[in-house]
Amino acid sequence: MKARIGWVVDAQNDFLLSPEQGGRLYVHDLFDDGEDAGATQAIPAIERAVEWMRARCEVMVYTGDWHSYADEEIDAVAPDPSRGTYPPHCMGLSDDAAEREGAQILASIRPEDPIVLARAATSEDARAAARRAVAERRPLFIHKSKFDVFEGNPSTDDLIRALREELKKPVEVFVAGVARDVCVKQAVEGMLAPQRALPVTLITDATWGLGIEKEEESLARWLASGAALMTTAGLAMRDS
Repeated sequence: MKARIGWVVDAQNDFLLSPEQGGRLYVHDLFDDGEDAGATQAIPAIERAVEWMRARCEVMVYTGDWHSYADEEIDAVAPDPSRGTYPPHCMGLSDDAAEREGAQILASIRPEDPIVLARAATSEDARAAARRAVAERRPLFIHKSKFDVFEGNPSTDDLIRALREELKKPVEVFVAGVARDVCVKQAVEGMLAPQRALPVTLITDATWGLGIEKEEESLARWLASGAALMTTAGLAMRDS
């Protein structure tokens, strides 16, 4: 039997809360003239996915943008998502407490006492984090400077290798979170890449996109690359 890793992508206040609730980069279709109600619709499914992961996964990993104003992804003047730049969001390194709050994981699924893999973490930091996460059954929280977790925190690969060693058996990763066509895309495709070759199951209703790529196109590509697709209802049936 494989060891399960629950992987929750960027389920942060700035992405999941509407502007009226304080979200600074609310995930919704950017090209639909305001018709898409956005990621708030996915929150119940994300909560169900996290509940399932916590009960059935050996390790829980949360990732999150953890920005400073110096990051190349941040452009406060002329952001352009098509070029990979966005307004200030998830400012975990800001001096402003209100800005830092936007980087926090949504309260209903926030991990308790997580082991943080900081942006500047070393290989040894990653190995130590993996050891503690498995031994103490504590969640991990990867801070990243870019939407791609493998570029935004270079120690992510070391962490995954160490988790595989600590769990002492093959692993499979269950993925939920936002945004489907940005950070989730990079996580899923990074895990499927030949150098990692991780078995991935995307929990399809526990995610939401920006409209940069159509959902059916993303899912078809990931399916063709070897990922599995499942809904939260399918997860519940899987272990019933």
